[in-house]
Amino acid sequence: MIQARKLGHVVLRVRDAQKSKDFYMKTIGLKLAHEDLERGTVFLSFGEQHHDLALFQPATQPAADASHAGLHHVAWQVGSFEELQAAYRDLRAMGVPVESTVEHNVTRSVYFPDPDGNRVELYCDMVERGFEAMQTLGPRRAALDIETGEVRRG
Repeated sequence: MIQARKLGHVVLRVRDAQKSKDFYMKTIGLKLAHEDLERGTVFLSFGEQHHDLALFQPATQPAADASHAGLHHVAWQVGSFEELQAAYRDLRAMGVPVESTVEHNVTRSVYFPDPDGNRVELYCDMVERGFEAMQTLGPRRAALDIETGEVRRG
């Protein structure tokens, strides 16, 4: 049986590699590892791997709507709930439209679109042993007041 070690990187097709590069560097904190804008390729990293995200610019059509099969979102982890709250405030200050803030039992999340309409998630873990907690608690989707940490009922 194949047993991969981890998710190595994500590659997105984008309409404007420069615009997407700037977006991911500002909103996620990725660093430029390599770019060839003539070929429409950008490789971004947190500075440890050769790349965590690659952007290829062959796309000319808008992203598929939610009824199409395909990637739902890419999630990026921050270190704590306080860091997630600060990231939320930074996104708002940059004018990035936040779609939702969510309590998932094992994580808390902020969702927003990238320039091509791909859904991006910033999240923090809320439990120490995520695998065991997911098996016990399961996932949840409840609205979260990101500023107060209160889970909205209803």
